[in-house]
Amino acid sequence: MPVLHLRGVSRVHGDGENAVHALVETELTVESGEMVAIMGPSGSGKSTLLNLAGGLDLPTEGEVEVEGTSLSSLSRKRLAALRRRGIGYVFQDFNLVPSLTAAENTALPLELDGRGASAARRAALAALEEVGLDARIADRFPDEISGGQAQRTAIARALIGERRLVLADEPTGALDSVTGEDVLRLLRKRCDAGAAGLLVTHDARHAGWADRVVFLRDGRIVDSSAPLSEPESLLGEASR
Repeated sequence: MPVLHLRGVSRVHGDGENAVHALVETELTVESGEMVAIMGPSGSGKSTLLNLAGGLDLPTEGEVEVEGTSLSSLSRKRLAALRRRGIGYVFQDFNLVPSLTAAENTALPLELDGRGASAARRAALAALEEVGLDARIADRFPDEISGGQAQRTAIARALIGERRLVLADEPTGALDSVTGEDVLRLLRKRCDAGAAGLLVTHDARHAGWADRVVFLRDGRIVDSSAPLSEPESLLGEASR
């Protein structure tokens, strides 16, 4: 059973002459252990696809299934629980809670799901360390850290726990090239461990970490292919 399956999914905003067809009759399957890169021009439907895959929006037509469960069939409470436990989302604008520290932002999905504060903090510190942030950053608030540190905090929050589906919207946008490669390596590692991943990117080098690349235009998938280069070659480039 695939982790993610979009079956005939369309999303229309507005109606009549003002209707915007953000996604049109989309078919997409992502298996356990697979990372799929989504590419396309601005306005092609990439973020809409991620929002639908993560249950942040519901389709106008069709079904979005995560591990065989239709998201449209879930109550608000059950959908929220699925997002906390099974889906990690790296937002393009980070979406950190300003009143929470980096560690508290990272631990939030675990605490909302009933994990004790101490255990959640230990897991958060480990996740922050995994993305290259030390304990000095953990107790700072979002407005006290750099954009790159905020981005890494958002990535740590998306990866914490046993997430089966990881969705990343331009996750390296605020990072330098070396740190960006480190982040992609972490996403690849999580997929290799059994998660399914969707990566929105404009950079062909970053798409090279994926198992395949899906191209969107005007809300439609127009092509799907192998990546332009393999992760191993990127690792070689980074080491030179």
